[in-house]
Amino acid sequence: MTNKHQCPVNLKSTSDGWRGKLAESFTFDNIEILGEAISRFIAQKSFFKRIVIGYDTRFMSKDFALFLSTLFSKNGIEVFIIKNPCTTPLLTFSTLLFQSQIGLTVTASHNPRFDHGIKIRMGYGGAPLTEITQDIEKCLLIDTNNLLTTKKGKVIEVDPINDYTEKIKGFLDFSKITKQTKVVVDSMHGTSRNLLKKITKNTGIEVDYINYNYDPYFGGCPPEPKYETTKKLQSLVLGKKYDLGIAHDGDGDRIVAVSQNYGYLSPHDVSAVILWYLVLKKGVSGKVVGSSTLGRRVRLLCQHFGLEFQEIPVGFKNATQIMLNQKVLLAAEENGGIGFGFYLPERDATLAAGILCEIESTLVGGVDYVLNEVEKLSGKSVFSRFNFIPSINRQQLMLLILKLRPKDFTFLYCKKYFQSRWSKNYSYK
Repeated sequence: MTNKHQCPVNLKSTSDGWRGKLAESFTFDNIEILGEAISRFIAQKSFFKRIVIGYDTRFMSKDFALFLSTLFSKNGIEVFIIKNPCTTPLLTFSTLLFQSQIGLTVTASHNPRFDHGIKIRMGYGGAPLTEITQDIEKCLLIDTNNLLTTKKGKVIEVDPINDYTEKIKGFLDFSKITKQTKVVVDSMHGTSRNLLKKITKNTGIEVDYINYNYDPYFGGCPPEPKYETTKKLQSLVLGKKYDLGIAHDGDGDRIVAVSQNYGYLSPHDVSAVILWYLVLKKGVSGKVVGSSTLGRRVRLLCQHFGLEFQEIPVGFKNATQIMLNQKVLLAAEENGGIGFGFYLPERDATLAAGILCEIESTLVGGVDYVLNEVEKLSGKSVFSRFNFIPSINRQQLMLLILKLRPKDFTFLYCKKYFQSRWSKNYSYK
């Protein structure tokens, strides 16, 4: 009997995987369909039959991960399942560590608590290119019996945390610390807890955490680090209890920060600070890649430093493709994703946090000093983000917007075609 499946209509394709609502479209039935397609994709590509699986702190993440482990094992694929909730960058690292050509993590990243999803990572150390996820979706229509085996694969529980933290530590230099530094990290009830603490152990940097416990409700708000979700973090740093504050999203691939003098630092600020430090203090060079929503500050720094800057569409997979083929120093997104060409073609917020700690502890004036120097070169910056929900068809809306002259594209015009529900994330310097 031929077993053919149509793609689950409510399981939305994302830039690096699939996402849906828990118990609505993200169900064991739909995950089984997707898992079978991934199994067929592995067989079709003649990959070495091995996969690494991780999961985050959401409802039933581990249950879904174990379910997929059993499914892949049944299909003759050896499974390395990470022992505890892990960041997506840790899953990416583990895919290389265990010499697998594909890995996945059960996560919905920064999205609301009842969203759930699956992210794919490849053996080259980054997000899948568009054709890879498309090929997996094509495998939804392949005859199940043609490519799969009856020989079971092993399921092996692994704990790569020490290997990962040692790898990240190797990119950092805490040998010239000038002061005892206190850092507070908001892990937003997600997967990044303890990572920075392990990396900075015995360095003179003290790391504390807030929102440390695993909570599938994420304290009542989505685990997305931005101005309005980091008020407690800001209060602790602005109240001089800590020198530096850092916040990550639910799966640990995004970062924002807080400094004592400047307060909340948007992803635009963080990426500019890190770029300035890597170029002027670490002597690193290469192309800089930035998403179209990143703003002008990083571009202006590149002009000053004589570095090539390339603007890319939103979605880190666009940076990944460039990082695989060119010498890239830094790749940054407006949402706080930062990747480093001297590591993997992947955003890694823990490595970014480690660099901020190095800056704060080794330079007189720390992050505030660097940001002041950045403003001397690129001017002061204002970042404002408004999230709207369209009240008309998105394609119609874009046609209207494309007809506008820049001076006509006003906030009041936007409100005419959007629902009144909106939130803001701002950083006024």
